[in-house]
Order: sequence, then structure tokens, then C-alpha cells
Amino acid sequence: MTPINAGVRIAPAYTAPQPASASAGSSRAEQAAATPSTTVSLGQSPRSDDTATYSSRGTLAVPLRYVLENDSLNKLSMNMTIGVQSSAIGSRFNGLGAALVNQLVANGGQSFTQSVFAFADGAQPSAETLRIQGNNLRQHPANAVNLSLTTASGATVTLSLASGEQGLAVSAEVQGGQLTSDELKGLASLADSFQGTINGLSEQPPRLQLGKLATLDPALFSALQMNAKLDTVNGEQLSFDLALDDSARKLSLQGPAGNVQLNLDTRDTSLLGKSAQRQAAISNYLSQFDAAQGRGKGDENLVSLLKDAFVQLNSADDIARPATGRIPLLAAKDTALLSGLADFSASISQTSQQPNSLRPTELDRFDYKVSQSTTISGASPANRSVQQDQQASLTAAYHTSLNPQMSMLEAMATQNYRYHEISDQSSTSTRLRYDKNSLVEASVSQQASRNERVRSYAEGVLESDVSTPASVSESRNLLGLLTDLFERERISQRDRGVSILEAQLQSQRSQWQLQSDPALIRPRDAQQ
Repeated sequence: MTPINAGVRIAPAYTAPQPASASAGSSRAEQAAATPSTTVSLGQSPRSDDTATYSSRGTLAVPLRYVLENDSLNKLSMNMTIGVQSSAIGSRFNGLGAALVNQLVANGGQSFTQSVFAFADGAQPSAETLRIQGNNLRQHPANAVNLSLTTASGATVTLSLASGEQGLAVSAEVQGGQLTSDELKGLASLADSFQGTINGLSEQPPRLQLGKLATLDPALFSALQMNAKLDTVNGEQLSFDLALDDSARKLSLQGPAGNVQLNLDTRDTSLLGKSAQRQAAISNYLSQFDAAQGRGKGDENLVSLLKDAFVQLNSADDIARPATGRIPLLAAKDTALLSGLADFSASISQTSQQPNSLRPTELDRFDYKVSQSTTISGASPANRSVQQDQQASLTAAYHTSLNPQMSMLEAMATQNYRYHEISDQSSTSTRLRYDKNSLVEASVSQQASRNERVRSYAEGVLESDVSTPASVSESRNLLGLLTDLFERERISQRDRGVSILEAQLQSQRSQWQLQSDPALIRPRDAQQ
């Protein structure tokens, strides 16, 4: 009896009869070799006397069976057979990333491929046909996810998932060496995070959940690359790219709503501050992102993606890193006025909309950029200068109804609305200078400027055009403050063996953190 398991029928392997003659035996042996050994059919096989059924479009519905490229009914193959029957890409790849990683680990790091395709029931595709179809799908997928890991020993692990209309194909390849037992364990620990990243990107709207992919163990892995192209519900594609190594972390996500990019320069670990300092900087940047979204009416999902990327990629620096052999560019006390984060650049570019056909130049848009860069100069380490610049810019535009009780659709139909245009700039620059290792300069400059132009239309007639600018610039000498804090720290360390510097700096950091709202930059007399 053919075994039945949870509605899935596994057809027994096909065995050709023994040849009666040399010529007949040759042709039958070729047929047996060319026939796949495992097929999976949904439900019961149709009987020869079944009445023909038709699809909702009136065409003859052909019963399908699903044929695996390789005869291996493991968890990966079963997940593929289930996934191929779904039209939603999230369901197609459900569990496949983790299963692919775990199968490679179970194989001891030996490369393999697998694919599954739908065929009309009764078709007998050859093994060569399946192999060719699988390779073609891997090379030209409609949807794909790829992950590449470079191990500390120099081997490269490449995982790929590919989806097409009629099938799924995966591959796992190890080149440049063999995986050690520790590397296999490390790879297994990434399975859930790989799957979680795929699941998050497949959601509508997409989410970013990198997990351990963002915090690779540097003793096991030196680099990671992941990219994905996935269909969205509106038929457009989402493109995702992630690259991590010991000098940079880069993330890019492009989709129908817009683009999000984040690049971290991680070459100089001496920029990194302690945990409390770093958390304070991250919290301030997240507040700046939220403030920009609220002021420019940006897409909340895009801003959430940037926030998630910022937190997750910076979290890698919370893990102790092995010595790189590079000479630190900064002394420990240099970071007092710095953010404590790696230098970075980030941006959101929202897909513009043209909601008013009568005024096509009035676009709804949102473009936000933020960055941090640190410059170290000087004739010698004892006579060094350190400057850190943080800056942000926002350009945005959006429509609101002139009547709060009226929807935007109604407002556009009657041309009773306001058109807002936002243009904001902000920056903070901190500077330290040493002479023979003595701090001789510590200063900060904060600047923020805003302008909002609002044009109001009543029944299509321009009633008002008002611009509201605001600007603040403030510079402060912090040499006395830092000199005092360093002296208190020295005494505390000498008398009690306890560091108090970080706790004292926490209440002062608003003076040199990036601030986009002019109203929140306090003048010097307010700091006393």
C-alpha cells in the first residue's frame, strides 16, 4: 500500500524491469537512470475514470504532483514541497532558510542542491531535466534570497533560495576550505536569525529583524553578505542588501514606499564609548528620526526600518572585539565629547506622490539624511586634534485638508487644502585639542534652522502663502567643564578605585548631541 502522511502521498521508487536482451536492456537502463526516484502528490492520485474538473476560469484543471530533484525526504525537502504549493512568497520561503542552514550542518559542511517542481500528474521528468530546471531557476529566479559567510579560517559558505512560478530551488556550497566543528556550530546558531530576517522582509509592510546576523562572532566569521529580491502584494519588488566585515556595515532596502540606507564605518574602534554613552547617543538619534518623521509626515514604516537598522547594526559594537593590530587613533578620554558610536551615514528617500492632478508640481515627498564623521589630525599623538561633526537635513512636502472635518479626497475634489513644504538643517561640531598630551581646547557648536512654507487654497484660489523660518546657533567652551570632570575622576579613582566620569557626563551630553529643533538648543546662560 502506498504510504499516506498528513495528506501527502510519497510514490514508491520506480524500478525498471530487467533487460531481456542487450539492446533492450540498454534502453531500459537509461530510462531507469533518467527517472526521478521520489515524487510527492497532494491527496489521492486521480483515478482513470474520474470526471474532468475545471478551474474558476473555465480551463481544465490538471492534477499536479511535485517532483524532487534529489531523493532525500528530509525536513528541507518536505518544507520545499509544502512551500511550492503557496502563491505567497512569505509562505513559499517559510522555514526554508533555517532548514537549509541546518541541512548543511547535518551534512558536515558538504555542498548540495535541491529543487522541487510541479508537473502534470502522469508526467515522468528525467533526472537531467530536473537538474537543468533547478539550475535555471537558481540563475533566473523570480524571487531569491542569498547569504554568503566568510569564516575566520578562510572558507566561504554560500546559501541560496530561489522561487519561480512552478518550483523552488535551494543550494548550499562551501568553498576554499572545510568547516570546523566550531564553525558548524556557529553556522547552526545563525539558522533562526537567517529565517527571521527572511520572514521580516516578507511581511507587509516589511520589518527588519537581523538577530545574530548583525552580531557575528568574529572568532568564527569575518564577513557576511545577504541580499534578497522579494515580491510585494502590489506586484513590485523589495530589494534588500546587507554587508558586514571588520571595516564596514552596510544596509540598503528599496521598495515601493521608498529607500532606506545605512552605512557604518567600523575601522576605528577607539571611537566607541561605554555602554551608557552609546545608549544615550542611540536614543538621541532615534528621537531625531521620530521628530523628522513627525515634522515632514514621512512614512512611519520607512522610519521604523531606519530605526531598527540603526539599533541592530550598532548593537554589534556592544560585543567585545578581538584586537585588530591597528594602532588606536584616540585615547580613552578623547571620547568624552564624542557620541561613542561608529561614524555613519543614513538616509530615507520616500517615493514621491502626485495627489493633485491640477497642480502636478505639488509632490508629497520626504527625504531625510543624517551622518556623523570624525577627523583626527596633528603632528603627533601628543599634539592631536579631534573633531566630530554630526549633521542632518530634511526636505519634505505634504498636503492637509483646509477643513479638519473634510477628508483629503474631498479636499482635493473641491481644491480646499494646504500644501506644506519643509526645509530643515541641523549640525553639531565638537572639538578637542591637545598640546603635549594636555587638553588645551574643548568646544562645541550647535546649529539648527527650520523653514516651513504653507500655501492655502480655497476652491482652487490661493488665499495665503506663509513661510515660518527659525534658526539658532550656539557655541560653548567646555574646557573648564572637562578639566573639572577629569580631575574629579582622577581623585575618585585614586581614593576609591571607582570611575564616576560616565555618570557625570550623562547630564551634560545634551550640550553636544545633535538637535534638530532650534527651540531645544539652550543658550549658554541657560546651561548654568
